[in-house]
Amino acid sequence: MMYFAIKAKVSSEIKILRSQFIAVLYPVANVEEARVQLNEHIKDYSNATHNCYAYLCGTNQETSYYSDAGEPGGTAGKPMLNAMLRHELTNTLAVVTRYYGGIKLGVKGLIDAYGEAVEEAIKMAELIPARDYVSYLVSCDYQTFESLKYKCKELEAILSDAQYASQVSFILELPIEAKDTLVEILDGYATQSRLLYKEKTTI
Repeated sequence: MMYFAIKAKVSSEIKILRSQFIAVLYPVANVEEARVQLNEHIKDYSNATHNCYAYLCGTNQETSYYSDAGEPGGTAGKPMLNAMLRHELTNTLAVVTRYYGGIKLGVKGLIDAYGEAVEEAIKMAELIPARDYVSYLVSCDYQTFESLKYKCKELEAILSDAQYASQVSFILELPIEAKDTLVEILDGYATQSRLLYKEKTTI
């Protein structure tokens, strides 16, 4: 079976009985990235009544998780996850932020609301075939860092978590089909003693 990921972050909003539901879908490569993105979202919406979420990771949906985040058990995270499963999504984090409007929706109402919120966001998303990713921990000098950034664009690689000191340390993540090309580039720098790297294991 073919599974799909979303090409870019999308969001949508619905209102039900004065409660506001903001659904945001994030593309993520693995569980670790999903957790980091979730924490950032919660910071951005720290004044919300609830930040419920669900995610699926792995080319074949190997990992799934959901949380009701304070809503009654089974009324938020599970219907969100089910909406993603119906559309055969993976490598995706869904977060639905709720601002309570003063009218209780009841169990069925909550299930419908959270599921609908994610469905609406999925409608807006551009879906692409899911891919496996590989990550590397890299440390290099500043000149090499600038050169590597340019080369990585062609490989659809993402540089993240950069820390600047005497050298630049960062995470390099890319589709696994480009791994051999990247390793050849990294080895080229490494033989000149301009760079150190190792493959990063993910959760």
